[in-house]
Amino acid sequence: MNNVRKVQMTQMKILRVFMDICERHGLRWYMIGGSLIGVLRHKGFIPWDDDIDIGMPRKDYDKFVGLQSEYPDGYGLTCHENTREWQFNFSQFVDKEAEIEVLMNELPRKCHVWIDIFPIDGLPANGLRRWFHVKHILMYRYLVQIPNIRTQVDTHKVGRPWHENLVIRLLHVIPVGKLVSVDKCLSAMQRVLRKHDFDNSRYAGNMLGKYREREVVMKKWWGEPRKMPFENVIVNVPSNADAINRHIYGDYMKWPVEENRVSHDIKIIKLRGTE
Repeated sequence: MNNVRKVQMTQMKILRVFMDICERHGLRWYMIGGSLIGVLRHKGFIPWDDDIDIGMPRKDYDKFVGLQSEYPDGYGLTCHENTREWQFNFSQFVDKEAEIEVLMNELPRKCHVWIDIFPIDGLPANGLRRWFHVKHILMYRYLVQIPNIRTQVDTHKVGRPWHENLVIRLLHVIPVGKLVSVDKCLSAMQRVLRKHDFDNSRYAGNMLGKYREREVVMKKWWGEPRKMPFENVIVNVPSNADAINRHIYGDYMKWPVEENRVSHDIKIIKLRGTE
């Protein structure tokens, strides 16, 4: 079993703990991102994928974050509110007894094995207002990344526009990050993200995801979670998961070419139950 598969199996244990907490407290959640592709195309992980992506309507996300005292021993949440070094507005549910080293932009980073938990937020119904709302959020996302561009931005991301790559290269050599307050930008972004209630919106999406505005979809596509198999468990997917995936990825059932099947370089330090 290679290291990616070992990490995937540890993530399945984390997922089962997460699912149990959500079931006990009646929290809504969905598989999203690459994990949703995995459900529909592979009935499990994309073979080279090394994380699990979960989306929760904002109210449910906030409730999950507020339940930290009830998490089982050995599990915890990494979020900006409890970890100042975590400079994102989403969270990671982690197994504190599982540790790996991940190579990101040629820089090794030690961390616990995790699953990503993203809030799903509502957006304005009016097209022009929605466009400005999205750009407002993206502005803060860019500002937050500037001080830590070497560690937070994947310089090898496939398909990034040339002008973004140019800006990234310039920011590697120009020390403008010292002018940006990450805390203030994260707080301002939170206020914008929370402006529109998920349940009362016509559009909703994960505005913190990799595909940015492409992750904004009709709210009704999320709907009542449907049950589908993923590895050895039954998980929640959006009511119109196919429409969401096609909106974001196009023909997601077609496997990407070999060079785009990218995994992180992972070194196992320890996993639960092993030395």
